[in-house]
Amino acid sequence: MTNRKLMVVGAVLLGVVSAPEARAWVQFCNGTNVTLWTAYSWYAPGCLVEDGSTWEKQGWWSLTPGQCKVVSGAPIVNRYSYYYAEGGGMAWAGPYFTCTPYTAFDWCDNTCSTDSRNLGYRQLDTDSYSNYTLTLTP
Repeated sequence: MTNRKLMVVGAVLLGVVSAPEARAWVQFCNGTNVTLWTAYSWYAPGCLVEDGSTWEKQGWWSLTPGQCKVVSGAPIVNRYSYYYAEGGGMAWAGPYFTCTPYTAFDWCDNTCSTDSRNLGYRQLDTDSYSNYTLTLTP
């Protein structure tokens, strides 16, 4: 191989090796003037083995006014996910109920404990986006 071909092949390989990993995310932003607490549930087929569901849920993220936090850094594989938020006497709730503990958690959907409450989550449609920001407003 000529030196020029070796340089081209080397440049291509270097680009492949050093290319940044594609990341996707869902983040929540607080558009209110009070601190909010948020929980998120998403499609996670790995939970099927653990508890028979294909959904995972996690919370509680604290969001001060104007603050944003990534609640999922995994690729969005299902356009629908679910969320619940509360704070300052407000709640973003919906008709999709799941057992949710009072303290921080990372559970598969069918997991529950006696230190929990049944909260109704709202559906979030991220359409075909790979990154999505939800701003919670009054």
